[in-house]
Amino acid sequence: MSLNLAKRMSVVQASPIIKVANAARELKAKGENVLSLSIGVPGFLPPKHVYDAAKAAVDADNGDYLAGRGSPELVKAFVASMRQRGFDYAENEVCAQVGGKGALFNLLLALVDEGDEVVVPAPYWASYPEMVKIVGGVPVMPAADAAHGYKLSAEQLAAALTPKTKIVLFNNPSNPTGMLYTADEVAAIGAVLAQRPDVWVISDDIYDMLVFDGGADGKGGRAAQLLDKHPELKQRLIVVQSVSKTYGMPGWRVGMVAAPKVVIDSLLTLTSQSFTNLPAVPMAAAAAALSGPQEFLETQRTRLVKQRDETLVALAAMKLPCPKPEGAFYVFPQIKGLFGKTSAGGRKIADDVAFCEALLAEEKVACVPGGAFGDAGAIRMSYAGKAVELTEALGRVGRFVMGMK
Repeated sequence: MSLNLAKRMSVVQASPIIKVANAARELKAKGENVLSLSIGVPGFLPPKHVYDAAKAAVDADNGDYLAGRGSPELVKAFVASMRQRGFDYAENEVCAQVGGKGALFNLLLALVDEGDEVVVPAPYWASYPEMVKIVGGVPVMPAADAAHGYKLSAEQLAAALTPKTKIVLFNNPSNPTGMLYTADEVAAIGAVLAQRPDVWVISDDIYDMLVFDGGADGKGGRAAQLLDKHPELKQRLIVVQSVSKTYGMPGWRVGMVAAPKVVIDSLLTLTSQSFTNLPAVPMAAAAAALSGPQEFLETQRTRLVKQRDETLVALAAMKLPCPKPEGAFYVFPQIKGLFGKTSAGGRKIADDVAFCEALLAEEKVACVPGGAFGDAGAIRMSYAGKAVELTEALGRVGRFVMGMK
């Protein structure tokens, strides 16, 4: 009798984003001057009061287990932050999870049965379809191309729904494209979802406060959300939030969920049989981030807009088509026009993977192939890092692209 892994491991692949980030780290460890545009690190640290709260939690530690739902301070802070967005949730309708990523995984585990379909609009965050496959679901990935701003239309969504659809996953602003659905577009998608009372909706809102133009009010601020125009969806809509992107805290791993009580109860059951509770220190820091002064967000938005615009100018000079993102901190330029060319270092650019491998080898810049997000004609670049490093990285990418024959 041979020893085998679970069959589910044959249908899932490791995160290509993490793979690229690890490759860049390995080169850096060898002394290479690598610049990474690959992973979604916000490029700023949280305010001082967040660290003060974390240090106070260390001093107050009593070595005990904590509430699986989250500390009282974190739960109250999250409920208040949702109320500031315009949505009322009771404390028994929210809970903490291990990052937004852990929240999404456990939600799929709680909701998806073998063969259930989950609609994941493409371009999508690379982990969405893999998570669906791990839990036995079937990802359905209707595609929105660059010509349509990488945004799925209400008509496309309606066509993707079948009797087997269990969940629709909605992400606004988008990772990997940074594109922002307008209030009218969100309302139209909500109208389609309102016609399917048998379908759960997961709204991945972790970038909802990193909006530059055309938010819920037509200005900056938060992104338009499905509940703005369709409050009737609340009975089957699940909101996933995180402190990772908005507050510069990706390594703290604090995600939050707001949902009907039956969903929260299922997450708490999974929590009780898995990680038990989040550590006290990250919860204290997250509570301080959510409840503390928010003025720093405008400073970060201003910085990100400047770096976005610099990136778009550089891509235009390279003649790489790229719709203008209005949120998050990614661009998703099309590189199909370079396929078949040869780099200055003699590498054939057959596809998006070959492009990224050659760019890393020759110019020491890390980007993620677009195929990881459902569009193999593009690459994802994060422009959120240090300004001086972004300028240098864009210069290297430009040299790489312009040197092709």
